[in-house]
Amino acid sequence: MNKTAGFTLIELLLVMALIMILSVVGIGSYIQATVKSKDTQRKNDINQMVKAVESFNGDVGRYPKSDSENNILCVTKVNGVVTNPISSCDGKIKTVNDGVPSIYMAIPKDPVTLSNYPYVSPAGADFAFYAALENSEDKDIVMNTGTTVKTDWDDEADCGTSPCNYKITETGLIKYRDPKPAL
Repeated sequence: MNKTAGFTLIELLLVMALIMILSVVGIGSYIQATVKSKDTQRKNDINQMVKAVESFNGDVGRYPKSDSENNILCVTKVNGVVTNPISSCDGKIKTVNDGVPSIYMAIPKDPVTLSNYPYVSPAGADFAFYAALENSEDKDIVMNTGTTVKTDWDDEADCGTSPCNYKITETGLIKYRDPKPAL
């Protein structure tokens, strides 16, 4: 009897099935790690902006105001007097004191949408930064009080195609939100 050495069809199918299973698990883990890293970047960006806005408050005596599109407005001080906010910040959180700019930081952009994080501070007395986290299991994502329903602040800020579900104010991270009142 002359047998040729080789793999049977069953052995080849079994190996291919194992490779496919391992690939699916690996790709799923990679995608989840990528989502978590983008959310971590969002949180870090906003935490850095909170520090910059607090420094701005220490120097100017109020937080930077926001425009109707939730962008940060810069100010100019002449002889110690704050003039009206201007919208041209050149992508930075800054003040201009008697012609000399004080730059607190460059304004980072969302890693996916490449747009600014919404900032709300119409009067400069308080502020809020918003983001849309992708990982629905994130411990910092906003929940309605007493439920598992995730909510957004569509009446306060616009995070683009995804709802805003992460918020930091001058008092810290907001973890719960009361449901909208019934009309």
